[in-house]
Amino acid sequence: MQDMIELREANYADIEKEWLFVKDMPVSENGLNNAWHDVSREDFESKALPGMLKEARGEDLEDWKVPMTTYFLWDGDVIIGLYRLRHYLNEALEHGAGHVGYFIKDEFRGKGYGTEGLRLLLEKARETVPEDEIYFRVDRTNPASLRVIKKNGGHIISIDEQKYYVRIKKAENKSFRMIFVRHGEPDYVNDRLTKLGNLQAEAAAKRLEKEGISEIYASPMGRAQETAGYTARLLNLPVTTLDYMHEISWGGEGVSDGGHPWTVSEKLTNEEDFDFYHDDWEKHPYFEKNILREYNSLISDKIDGFLEAHGFKHEGTRFLCEAKDSKTVAIFSHGGSGACALAHILSLPLPYVYTFLPYEFTSVIILEFPVQNGKYVHPRIELFNDTAHTRDVSSGLVIQKEV
Repeated sequence: MQDMIELREANYADIEKEWLFVKDMPVSENGLNNAWHDVSREDFESKALPGMLKEARGEDLEDWKVPMTTYFLWDGDVIIGLYRLRHYLNEALEHGAGHVGYFIKDEFRGKGYGTEGLRLLLEKARETVPEDEIYFRVDRTNPASLRVIKKNGGHIISIDEQKYYVRIKKAENKSFRMIFVRHGEPDYVNDRLTKLGNLQAEAAAKRLEKEGISEIYASPMGRAQETAGYTARLLNLPVTTLDYMHEISWGGEGVSDGGHPWTVSEKLTNEEDFDFYHDDWEKHPYFEKNILREYNSLISDKIDGFLEAHGFKHEGTRFLCEAKDSKTVAIFSHGGSGACALAHILSLPLPYVYTFLPYEFTSVIILEFPVQNGKYVHPRIELFNDTAHTRDVSSGLVIQKEV
């Protein structure tokens, strides 16, 4: 994809390339109809193009139609796709096709054109559409289009046997959302989910289906991969493995209670009333020689790299935002490694997180970063330890066991 991507309204100056593109479009594909398939050059100039321009002006419309602008997506001097924007909704569109329809030519699919074209169309839609949200309808057999809409901030509001109904907020309150999910109940010895763990993971996937997730990441361990797999299959997304989110180890010479993070953190807080504001927890005997510190340091460093790759550079307790668009990602990991990541992102002492912020199997935790390009921002806790989806199958809070 080059740097000269633009949307142009249908016009006479580009008629030759518009005609060639429209006549080669299929009659119907993924819900978008083309009445001008195989149209002659003469009919395109005398009927098709004038019809598009009249629709954009709202002229000579049938009673059931609304004004609609046709745009062509260009990369340099090549037409890549076609987008249609309906200016407002009637009752049929509100419960049906919505505001937008689009088509990307076969050879240009999977290269980011659909996502960029929709981003450009949304800029125009926000100036035109009176509704608070932009409405979409997507065939369930078209997961690629669903991903394109989600990458632009779309969220599923309902599903039937054939369609997804998706909306994008018109207001430009963009955000980057990180969803942390702990794995389901495990068989620690064999590093896999138990029967109950599979039920929890399935319930979590249904819970996450409407969150607008566009990327899924997981620890390399079996129990996290299995848990992530349920959501990945439901959303038809790949799982990217993050080796550093492997569950932590602990212990060391002279460390009490085997250095078990939750146990020594609770002792630090309850028995010693440790002053987290003025004292360094890493220099305490519970942690000074505890290999947990090495894992925490690795995860902290790597999660900073992860966030920087997504447009947020960690500087002190704040983040420099270099992102431009909304995105939601999910990370499936563990009670221990997840706590390391959360503590570092939120600038909280790790033992404090282990003691005061524990979370259950397949609990959902959401951090939100405002997308304000070029400005410093900080993450906000949108949701913590949500386990409502496991209400009928939950096993309750269980702290990490050593294998």
